[in-house]
Amino acid sequence: MTLSSAGISQKILFVDDEVLLLEGLKRQLRREFDLTVAEGAAAALAVLAEDGPFAVVVSDYNMPGMDGIVFLNTVYQRHPHTVLMMLTGRAELNVAVNALHNAHISRFLNKPCPKEILLETLNDGLEQYRLRMSEQLLQTQLQQANQQLNQLNSQLEALVAQKTRALQLQYRYVANITQMNNSQAIIGALVNAVSELTDLHDVSLWLSPQLDGHFSCHYPHAAEQPGFHAKNCSVGMIAGILTDKRIWQRNALTETTLNAFDKSLFLGQPFMTVPLHGTQGVLGLLNLAGDNVRLEADTLEALTGMTDVTATALQSHWHREAFDEAQDAIITVLAKLSEYRDPETGAHLLRLKKYSALICGFLAKTDKYSNIITPAFTDDLVRSSPLHDIGKVGIPDAILKKPGRLTPDEFEIMKTHALIGGDTLRTVYEQYPSQGFIKCGMDVAYGHHERWNGDGYPYGLQGESIPLVARILALVDVYDALTCRRVYKPPFSREQAKTIIAEGNGSHFDPDIVDAFLNNEAEFHRIAEQYADIV
Repeated sequence: MTLSSAGISQKILFVDDEVLLLEGLKRQLRREFDLTVAEGAAAALAVLAEDGPFAVVVSDYNMPGMDGIVFLNTVYQRHPHTVLMMLTGRAELNVAVNALHNAHISRFLNKPCPKEILLETLNDGLEQYRLRMSEQLLQTQLQQANQQLNQLNSQLEALVAQKTRALQLQYRYVANITQMNNSQAIIGALVNAVSELTDLHDVSLWLSPQLDGHFSCHYPHAAEQPGFHAKNCSVGMIAGILTDKRIWQRNALTETTLNAFDKSLFLGQPFMTVPLHGTQGVLGLLNLAGDNVRLEADTLEALTGMTDVTATALQSHWHREAFDEAQDAIITVLAKLSEYRDPETGAHLLRLKKYSALICGFLAKTDKYSNIITPAFTDDLVRSSPLHDIGKVGIPDAILKKPGRLTPDEFEIMKTHALIGGDTLRTVYEQYPSQGFIKCGMDVAYGHHERWNGDGYPYGLQGESIPLVARILALVDVYDALTCRRVYKPPFSREQAKTIIAEGNGSHFDPDIVDAFLNNEAEFHRIAEQYADIV
């Protein structure tokens, strides 16, 4: 089962209230793109209704009647697959942030925009649209496939079942990967499905996630094979596949064409290589090894279909994961503002992420928290944990960087970092309430110094009135402080840290979280040693 991009729109719509600008864009881009322009939001909505679908819509911000954010949000509601961008002379940060969150845009460009940047951005937008529509086509094909399977008569006997086995495995695989939320899960599912389909277990998968011709081994994960670049392949079977994009299968004639490099990409006796086709060439090589293997035509067809679907799914997830990594990078940059001013933190942020995930993983398996600590809850806490001390940017350097213990008055000032951080993130959350990790970061910033018995700060909250994310961060933050060196103290020993946490059970810390810590103390210690500060 393969996907076809035929019929997917490549039309681009530019919307602005400046007629001369629109005419200039038409002259500049008409040879490269199927371009339409509209003067103002109302005219653009009419064009979308009459001449759609459009792959990409690029809008100005300042327009009479309906501004660019309201217009693009309207387009998103009516055409959710269309890639939206903003091209404006307004370079203010609040405009950009508002557009990113409320207009669902993928790019924000400033006028005047150099042609080369505009060309690159529009081509990327067309590719994003193609991938979105390919996913939609994939869902349609899946529905059609399920309908075909439902039509199979229950009277089919063993021979018919054998003939349809490959097709059933293929459809089941497609159904599974549509439920997966990351590329690593898809890779594992492909290898398992191929092994089940072919009865071959020596499977290796080489991928080029950046689509730049550089391949590395993504399965098996323990493989120590060095990566390679397509341009540097010695003449042979692999180089030929990367050029002509055809399946290779061993026979008496082709076996003699394998060189040492070709053989090094297999886990055993080379049998078959199936290329995964991307929009810019081959993005992966599925290598099967085995002796005395024979694949029926229906098995080979199913195998090809699986790799075609996998290539589309991987490209889509790689795009999404790149976007998530960009968001995480922004969070890290914000957190580094406080870390930069507090030289004692070291690898503090990374360790907190690891500790938080460990606690969540344990509690999620208990009856009390199984419906509360979901994968989304864990992701939000892990992503936002670096923001817990962001309020330290508001603390004077004389206190923040003091090489020794603080006086009572200085400590009172230091305590205000929880309010500063929480208030800052609350302002952001009130503007963008759909961003769950910002809400989580706000709760963590406010509450990571609260205590279970109510003796903490800034509000003196008690028990379960303290947000769960803050109760988790409170314990892992203290553990990290205990086990790390400070200018005013050496690191506590493993047993000392464990004892202090246990003594805080029911007073400083939530008993459930202390229990989770004690059950995972060995792993806490391993993380502390593996990611220790470099002294």
